[in-house]
Amino acid sequence: MFILNCIRGHVSMKKEKSQNTSSNKKTQKKKSPNKKFFIITACICFIVFLGSFFAFRYVLGGLSIRQIDDSAENLGLDADTAQKSKESNITNIALFGIDTRDPDGTSGRSDSIIILSVDQKNNVVKMTSILRDSKVPIDGHGEEKITHAYMYGGPELAIKTINENFHLDIKDYVTVNFSQLADVIDVLGGIDIEITEEERQQINISANAEGLSAPEVTESGMVHLNGAQATAYARIRHIDSDIVRADRQKKVLECMLSKVQSMSVFEYPSLLSTILPMVETSLGYTEIFAFSPMLLGDITIEETSVPNSEDNAVGGGNPWVWEYDLEKASERMHEFIYG
Repeated sequence: MFILNCIRGHVSMKKEKSQNTSSNKKTQKKKSPNKKFFIITACICFIVFLGSFFAFRYVLGGLSIRQIDDSAENLGLDADTAQKSKESNITNIALFGIDTRDPDGTSGRSDSIIILSVDQKNNVVKMTSILRDSKVPIDGHGEEKITHAYMYGGPELAIKTINENFHLDIKDYVTVNFSQLADVIDVLGGIDIEITEEERQQINISANAEGLSAPEVTESGMVHLNGAQATAYARIRHIDSDIVRADRQKKVLECMLSKVQSMSVFEYPSLLSTILPMVETSLGYTEIFAFSPMLLGDITIEETSVPNSEDNAVGGGNPWVWEYDLEKASERMHEFIYG
């Protein structure tokens, strides 16, 4: 009897085990579709991402990418600032406008120097203009106008000069030839910008000189400028000061960015394929791809210039230069970029 009960118990346990196994299988079968759906969805997302990335690379095919030695020694990188940028998720990029009239050239003095500080976390872009006639130490060349650094050693020496004098961590640059700026603005369909009567007259004086050709601007106030007219506007320097000139250049950039944002996403590939051959940069495809979502959102733009009266800036001499307190200017720049 005992043996019989044991056999019955064993059979009963086997049944329970079998039922539990069957139940588990059913449960697994119920879970399985969800797991498969997740895997399929993840694969689709990955394929879409890869497709977007390679399509993006195809569109950027005409971009002139120039790799540079971005070591701390070569570019004069500041380690403390690099850490600050990492913690703040801010990327500093040097933007150079070269004054050569050779449409295919990317050498010469940097007529425009702007530090683009991109804060992807808060969708903020800060522009810090460094006035071209600012007097700074340039490695191997003594104290000179900062505009000469690009002419002496290209983007690498220009970046190193900025980093060493203002304690920054810039590793990448974008260079646009001013003779190409007119073409870029024309691709955008021109820009709408407010000008004074004095600026209108200066535009008409230079818009048909130095390789530019444009119809006369007949009115002041809010006007529509084509590429040559807008470039002539950005170059004005004899009616006021280098500070106001830098402000004009930033206004042109803001108007261009606003025009890009007003365009349809479907117009971007055509726009980029036209503009990018006019640009030289050290940024790779992955970095540019990472910045692209900002163009689709609302971007806040803030700006400042260095030096100014807060930096004890005094202009004069022959050649004419800005003398100022570099440390004060550097502190003010960091306050502006990082808060």
